[in-house]
Order: sequence, then C-alpha cells, then structure tokens
Amino acid sequence: MKSLKGKAAFTAVAALFAALYFALTFAFAPISFLPLQVRVSDALLVLSAVLGLPVVYGVFLGCLLANIFPVGYPPNPLDIVFGSLANLISSYLVYRVAYGRLSGVRVAAGAVLSAISVTLIVGSYLPFIILPEVSWSDVVWIGYLGVLPGELVAQLAIGVPLALALRKFFQKGV
Repeated sequence: MKSLKGKAAFTAVAALFAALYFALTFAFAPISFLPLQVRVSDALLVLSAVLGLPVVYGVFLGCLLANIFPVGYPPNPLDIVFGSLANLISSYLVYRVAYGRLSGVRVAAGAVLSAISVTLIVGSYLPFIILPEVSWSDVVWIGYLGVLPGELVAQLAIGVPLALALRKFFQKGV
C-alpha cells in the first residue's frame, strides 16, 4: 500500500475528510445530534487505519465545523470543543492500533477503542447540554448508553467494512 506523501497530498486528504464528515453529518442530521444518535459520519474515524494522519485531522476539522453549525439546534461550546476533541483522540487511537499493520482484527479493535473513547467523552457532557439538572444515572443512561450503540453501529458496522474495502482498493493499486 502506498502512503500519502507530501504536504499537498496530506492537506488534500485532510480537507476531503473534513468535507465528507461535515456533509455526512448534515445528510443524516436527524440522527446525528442528541442523545440517541447514530452519527454515520463517525464511520470515517476508522479510515485513519488505512489513510493515516490526514484522516485524523480531517475528521477533527469536519466535526468542529459540524458542531459549530448544527442543524436545528444552537451550537454548544461543550460540543464544539469536546466533541471535536473526541474525534481527534478516537481517530488517532485507530491510527495507532492499525495503521501500517492492517488486519481485520486490528481495524475492529481500533474501532471498538474509538467507539468507547467517543462514548466516554461525548457521553460525559451530553446530558449537561440537554437536561436542566443532571445526575450520575443520567450520565450513564443518557450519556453512555445513549451514545455507545450508535458509535458501534457507525464504527463497527459501517467503518470497519469500509476501511477493509478501502484497504483492498489501495493494495490493488487502482
């Protein structure tokens, strides 16, 4: 598999993933926001296993933009900062686990770690955005158990097969 080399290629791929993340978040806006969300665009986090650091920076920037301009909701500073950082951290975890040593097991393991990371970060602040008063049970039930299923769908069910298909595409040199 050929790696992306040069500043122009790195910047182009990062910009492409920022745009893809932003567009997918808006295309699926009704399920991209709030506690029981399946942010389909989070499937892109897993692609850092194949394309490396440009994806990490691209999904961070795309998430930042999507959270600055949410559909139907006012932007929230907690979501803008911590949601975007969740993507940066999570995609970087996938990159560290699987980039350069791609296998189905490594990609899936990276996706699980990524989903847990997003869940812990986003799930910790999300109840504070949507509820007037928050208890620990709200954080667990609304935050963690509200976010984790959607993250597993996006990253394991969509992102892992997408990453493995993309790997085959690059290995063939097409």
